[in-house]
Amino acid sequence: MILFIVTILVIISAILHIHADYKKLRYQTYIFKPLTISLIILIGIIQSAEVSSVYRYLIVSGLAFALIGDIFLMLPSDRFLYGLFCFLVTHIFYIFAFISDSSFPINYLYLIPGLIAGVIILKLLLPNAGTKTVPVILYSIILVFLLWQAIGRIDESFTHSSIIAFVGTIFFIFSDVVLAFNRIVRNFAGAQLLILSTYYTAQLLIVYSV
Repeated sequence: MILFIVTILVIISAILHIHADYKKLRYQTYIFKPLTISLIILIGIIQSAEVSSVYRYLIVSGLAFALIGDIFLMLPSDRFLYGLFCFLVTHIFYIFAFISDSSFPINYLYLIPGLIAGVIILKLLLPNAGTKTVPVILYSIILVFLLWQAIGRIDESFTHSSIIAFVGTIFFIFSDVVLAFNRIVRNFAGAQLLILSTYYTAQLLIVYSV
């Protein structure tokens, strides 16, 4: 029951944040953006785990860095690279979580979708990356590994946890790419709605894989 209530609170907080962001209500954004991820972290702590305690610890740790990254990204001054670094650490924690639950998959066939995604990301971002070229390349490599491990985990262990973690990973990568495109290449209408809705969906799915 508590888990259900917290999940509803996550959804309400996420909607309020998206609304505040759309209306440019800065102080409401300062409340609901960190609150949403904090509630998602709470889900990771209180729910009954179907995986190891190591997996739970790594996912919750990743979410903690995502919370810090969110704070950097919502500051008035440009802290994009700081936020990017925090989300890079989040992805690394998720990669280790997936590996801890299923071992490192050596089937390189599963690497192909990640490589395709990586090439697409680099083609979209690199021409306009400028001084952000190295962080963009590094981030793209991590995303390739994240997708690889998410797919490999399904093959190693076809469970509810591995499936929703994979779907959450897809949403997370999509949100990251749209965010980077919006910040580096071109700002477009509706970007924030797309970024935030997929981001919160991703984090909620991934935390429910615990």
